[in-house]
Amino acid sequence: MLVRALMGLLFLFSLTGSAQAMDNPYRLLTSAELPAFFTSTLPAFWQQHAQPGEFSGVDDVPIRYVALRNPASHRAILLVNGRLESYIKYQELAFNLYQQGYSVYLYDHRGQGFSGRMLSDPHKGYVQHFADYVTDLKTFHDRVVLADQPNQLYLLSHSMGGAIAAHYLQQYPQDFKAAVLASPMFGIELGALPTWLARFITWLMEWTTQLLGIESPYAPSQGPYEARPFVDNELTHDATRYGQFRAVYQSYPEVQLGGPTSSWIHQALDFAEQAVVAGSDIRTPVLILQSGADTVVRNDQQELFCQQMSAANHPCAGERPLIIADARHELFNESDEYRIPALNAALDFFKQNP
Repeated sequence: MLVRALMGLLFLFSLTGSAQAMDNPYRLLTSAELPAFFTSTLPAFWQQHAQPGEFSGVDDVPIRYVALRNPASHRAILLVNGRLESYIKYQELAFNLYQQGYSVYLYDHRGQGFSGRMLSDPHKGYVQHFADYVTDLKTFHDRVVLADQPNQLYLLSHSMGGAIAAHYLQQYPQDFKAAVLASPMFGIELGALPTWLARFITWLMEWTTQLLGIESPYAPSQGPYEARPFVDNELTHDATRYGQFRAVYQSYPEVQLGGPTSSWIHQALDFAEQAVVAGSDIRTPVLILQSGADTVVRNDQQELFCQQMSAANHPCAGERPLIIADARHELFNESDEYRIPALNAALDFFKQNP
């Protein structure tokens, strides 16, 4: 245990050092390169390598995905994205990972992106059962990814995808060599609203709608998709990457998603807490990347998750989250000073777990 702890501290120290020095050993794209990349390199790359597909998820909801199969490697990364998101948002990241010699598999959760919606209002963020997210991921893993027989398979997740990943790793400990959870949704930042009150309000809303026989309403203060200006966003400091995200969603209006329903919020609060508890059962090597200035998810719950893993004698890397100081929620779409250290850490971690 002492040797493992020392190794974890050395790992954390090396990552912190690289973050501070802004090293770019993997030659990741920088913001200055993005305008030319988005207009010339990316369209050709995506058309050549991104192979779309579809499978039936729980209750036959269509789940759509893309696979970027790298013929030069038997290593692969499966990306689990967050709420609101679509795989089309992660084209730059897919390019970065492909250039590092990985095949890359991306899919859209039920109820968002290009996958099937389940309510009459397609902008409502909704899922009937949060466990369906985990089941869909297992189906994608077994039917699509394993069919290509990668020798080394890794999991990379963001936000809600991190909570889904934690539940998945608890249930299927042998499926991935290692996992990186970026800004995982182990708790939702509610500001001054107590969690118990949010639970009660959303429960009451759901009880009322079921009594009236109508579909789940938007949670309080939520509504249809809205393209917020960059100055009002709390996701990233990078205006270029944020602008590309909004431009893509404008080009593909079918992926647009609005706020969550009361049902989604009510379930999410429990699902996130259960993900923290799952840490005590996870045996897969895990690195938690924490956004230091996150206002979307609760960073204290990420600390608790690592404590759960440590108490079970299977600590996360460094025995606590790796903090990317001052970064906002979307580490993979952040400014270079935050994004590059985060991806350096993820790629280093995968290499250390062959």
